[in-house]
Amino acid sequence: MKAKRFFKNAMLLLIAGFTINSCNDFDEELEVLTDVYVINKKFDSEVRSANAYYVYANKTLSEATVTIPNNGGVIQLESLTGSIYTFAKEPVDSDYKTTAPIEGSYVFNIQGSNGETMQVPDLLDYGNLGIPQFTKIKFSGTPVIMELEWNLVTGADGYVVKMFDLEGNLVFNGYSIDDNFNKYTVTGSSNSGYWSQSAVDGRSYMLQLNAFSYDAEANQTNYIYNVSEISIGESQIEWGVN
Repeated sequence: MKAKRFFKNAMLLLIAGFTINSCNDFDEELEVLTDVYVINKKFDSEVRSANAYYVYANKTLSEATVTIPNNGGVIQLESLTGSIYTFAKEPVDSDYKTTAPIEGSYVFNIQGSNGETMQVPDLLDYGNLGIPQFTKIKFSGTPVIMELEWNLVTGADGYVVKMFDLEGNLVFNGYSIDDNFNKYTVTGSSNSGYWSQSAVDGRSYMLQLNAFSYDAEANQTNYIYNVSEISIGESQIEWGVN
């Protein structure tokens, strides 16, 4: 497996890189990176989709909005918890619809805390990634490890495994792996990913597999800020119980 870095995603990102390199707000010119991408998720037997919006800045922001193409309205972004340099709008369950998200140029309107303003377009173009499905979830050993396998999704650039408690709190965030790998082993150590809390034997969790793709113009230096689409597959498990 080729471990890359923690992959940011709509439910769960560990913000790093561009936004944490900020120094003095008064000493530098406002710079931002923007991203709009589609998230696909299954509700019972029905696949629904919603957009996620992000603005990453090198200094403190006071406001950010997104104008949707084709007179689709304006979305207000909010400061993301844990980062004073990131504004975002992550979808909740009620945001997901069966209608396809609008493709085209989404215009981000950004204002810095010192009054600077910027308008940055970001093109949304996606390929309808299929929902990934686990084909193997197996526990073994002492201490417990979890072995996972899944079906490869056409058009995906990679995958990330996550685990949440049933209240929706992130418990485990794996490393992103390449598109041609369909196996992952979760251990209790940081070698397999980031644990915010230890898993408890017999406790129920929501296991999540994220298949993702990048924008066509993404390159080796900016791909983490150029997500195109994420499709999420979920399975409820009891930790340690086959």
